[in-house]
Amino acid sequence: MFVKINVASFVVALFVVLVEGSNVIESIVEDHEQKIGTQWAVLVAGSSDWYNYRHQADIRHAYQLLKKGGLKDEHIIVFMYDDIAYHSENPRRGVIINNPHDQDVYKGVPKVHIYAF
Repeated sequence: MFVKINVASFVVALFVVLVEGSNVIESIVEDHEQKIGTQWAVLVAGSSDWYNYRHQADIRHAYQLLKKGGLKDEHIIVFMYDDIAYHSENPRRGVIINNPHDQDVYKGVPKVHIYAF
């Protein structure tokens, strides 16, 4: 049986996880150690271009939080565009930040894990 998931519902669910912060993501990864099986994360940002900068920045930040929490690279799947780090309007070429006081979230997400639409 196929279950259709509305993209908006998925984005809302992802937003809730991101708003709750790293504690939720880290607790998900910590629970993995107590269970049998493998946990996977699928991160999706379906929007592109400079106007939607925040979507790609959030996904890259979520990737780094999952990685920091102990999830293996090969268990994190990322679907997103990769068109803002070197966008003509980006004042810091090759850098993506998630908030004004954060470090670069562009680095550390392997290209092999990014599947462009």
